[in-house]
Amino acid sequence: MTPEEKKHLEDIVAKVFTLAFELGTKVDETHREVRELRFKTDDIDLEAALINLEHAFFMVAQSINILKEQARNATIPTRKSPRA
Repeated sequence: MTPEEKKHLEDIVAKVFTLAFELGTKVDETHREVRELRFKTDDIDLEAALINLEHAFFMVAQSINILKEQARNATIPTRKSPRA
């Protein structure tokens, strides 16, 4: 891996973590609003729909965690000694 490739990869990983943080924050805020609405409603159909929506938020959060993990894994070659 050349120094230029390493720098480019580090820039991409930094972008991924910034994006994941910003997106995660927005997802969390909106999820709280949905959850609040679910607790306040007396409409059973709306409550069921909101439970499904909450599940979708959970899936998005899991995807963000996977994105961060894979970005972290992408840096492993930068720590290895160069191949001969």
